[in-house]
Amino acid sequence: MHKSLDQYIIPDILPAEDYFLLTDVYLIVLYATRIPPHLAISVNGKLFTLTVKGATIDGELKALLKLIRQRMIDSIFIKLSVPPLFTIAELRNEIKKYTLAYSRVDVGIATCLSPIKDFCSGIYETELQRVNFVFDLLPKLYEQKVITSCYQLNLNRYMIGNSFHLSKYTMNDIYEGIRSSSFITV
Repeated sequence: MHKSLDQYIIPDILPAEDYFLLTDVYLIVLYATRIPPHLAISVNGKLFTLTVKGATIDGELKALLKLIRQRMIDSIFIKLSVPPLFTIAELRNEIKKYTLAYSRVDVGIATCLSPIKDFCSGIYETELQRVNFVFDLLPKLYEQKVITSCYQLNLNRYMIGNSFHLSKYTMNDIYEGIRSSSFITV
């Protein structure tokens, strides 16, 4: 929740355990030490993400967790509260709708954050003016008390205490990532 000019600090991160990652709603930051990282959402073990190859809908989080462990992918799982007016099934339908609204990640059209922003706006009524990056979105979710806890895999050597310093990046960095197609496909 604290800021420095070139980093966003994510506090109070605990080691992740698969059994609780497979329930509830998580904003997932894959390749957290890379510029830019890749983002996804999981709802009760189902994975939703947008890549250069298109949308992944109802993917298996178990398969991603296996890949994260095999390839030692540094990852953060940010647990989001389930609003009282929604069931898990309804949340899954909402993120599916927002993800399918985009054909794929493309320069000037959509990033992996695009469906996540739409989801946060639609579900949590998050104010998204001037939100272009995950480090813009997280403070707003903390302010709204939407983030309930954070977990990590393969980040031990990058942690400072229980915090992770996420490097800030630019839209140009994202466009470079898109052009080089370096985003993970899950």
